[in-house]
Amino acid sequence: MDRHDYIESIVNFLKGITGINFQLQVKEVFRLYYQHKGFIYEMPDFYGGDDKNDGWVKDEGIFYQIFAPTRLKNSLSKEMQEKFEEDLRGLLKKVYNGQKWQGNVKKFIFIVNTFDNNLPHDSDGFYNNLVTTMKGLYNIDFDYLVTNMDYVRDCLYEIDDIDILKRISSTLKIRNMIDYNAVTETMIIELIEEISGGINRLVIGAHNSSSYERVSSVMKITINSLDEKRDEIESIIAKLDVVDKAIKVINQDVLTENKFERVKKFIISRYHELSLKFSGVELYENLLNELVTYIRSRNFFNVPMKFLIVYVFDKCDIFERE
Repeated sequence: MDRHDYIESIVNFLKGITGINFQLQVKEVFRLYYQHKGFIYEMPDFYGGDDKNDGWVKDEGIFYQIFAPTRLKNSLSKEMQEKFEEDLRGLLKKVYNGQKWQGNVKKFIFIVNTFDNNLPHDSDGFYNNLVTTMKGLYNIDFDYLVTNMDYVRDCLYEIDDIDILKRISSTLKIRNMIDYNAVTETMIIELIEEISGGINRLVIGAHNSSSYERVSSVMKITINSLDEKRDEIESIIAKLDVVDKAIKVINQDVLTENKFERVKKFIISRYHELSLKFSGVELYENLLNELVTYIRSRNFFNVPMKFLIVYVFDKCDIFERE
């Protein structure tokens, strides 16, 4: 379990929340995030009115407005604009006319839960125009940001202490929901892309010698009734150093530990499931077909995926040993 797992689990959990519950859960994230940075994040009691402040960092003059519609509508862009204008006008009026919140706004951050969607475009420059108007009205200057869960994800990636991410997960009550062995499509694609790059270098002649040391014997192919695929498998084994090099590259990721081991275990688990139904060439081809369904560009990644399967095959992690 690494930082990446905790961060993505937290973000995915928050994406599924709406209304005031979303605001309350984001508060827990920001409370520990800002504590890590040496500041205090406060969320005023929303009962009886929050004076247009969903959360703030007093010492930094940062004010948050957090908007989580119960469902996305075709009119989300208009709804966001109306909410942004209402909240910004209301906050500035409270601060500069009513002397609330210590009378100073340095940054206004408007977070919208768009679930798995991108933010609507602002081709007319609505937000910038409104902010410019408000600056002139109060003769002030401040920064602003309209964002979604990407902002929360970026904040979490700034936390280098995994124990804090564990605390956030516990506070949100999602630690027991995290799959410690989960393999994401991104992990598979990153490995396959590195293998593909090695294959491309082979094709254009930038890679002329192989340092790979074979593990399995030629008999393993026969024992597993794969003679029909012998030429393909032998040809790939002779070039498997491209997989070795790809593994070294992806395992350098400091955010996600043991990427290759997790992908390998994933392949082995799929192999064991399929081996209950298939054997020989049929098992080999079904394993390939099963694995490429986890990535979008099936045709592009077909050959690199074969290299990955044969690599695991040669290491004797799948198919019967000699």
